[in-house]
Amino acid sequence: MSDAFFKRVVPPILEARLPHASVGTPEQRLEAFLRINGDVRRANDTQIEELARTTSPEKMWRAAFTRMGRAKSEAVFADHRTYVYGGREIDQQVHLGADLASTRGAAVTASNTGRVVFAGVLGIYGNCVVIDHGMGVQSLYAHLSSVTVEAGDRVNRGETIGRSGSTGMAGGDHLHFAVLVAGRR
Repeated sequence: MSDAFFKRVVPPILEARLPHASVGTPEQRLEAFLRINGDVRRANDTQIEELARTTSPEKMWRAAFTRMGRAKSEAVFADHRTYVYGGREIDQQVHLGADLASTRGAAVTASNTGRVVFAGVLGIYGNCVVIDHGMGVQSLYAHLSSVTVEAGDRVNRGETIGRSGSTGMAGGDHLHFAVLVAGRR
């Protein structure tokens, strides 16, 4: 972790949660990052789990789920991450999705047919879309630079829902993708 990373990602996330928090010094940015990586991450996970309650009893998906085309896997599900700053370990987390990178601002498409249950800013995930595919199955698309759908929209498999980006707690332009069953990745 670098102070440049903290300067870029901490203020926008913190502004939404604690608009008057001070992050002027490296120590304040580190403290804020640790709150974001812990408290905000847990709150985001709770919100994602709550979206599972909105699932349709109807199966909406058709055929196999697809992943972002021509994208390289930058991180896989259940990667164990150790965060190091100033030569010392400051935190650990488990990565609960797949990070897929293509070209900057690449089209992100729905992995299958469903209904958008969330489209907006979601803390560490930045601009995020969650699609309900019915029967407790949902997909999550995070760190988007732009979102082209709204909650309530019905989307088809392969339909563009946004563009890859680096919003939230992202180190660079990519798509964080996860499949959830009953709110669990």
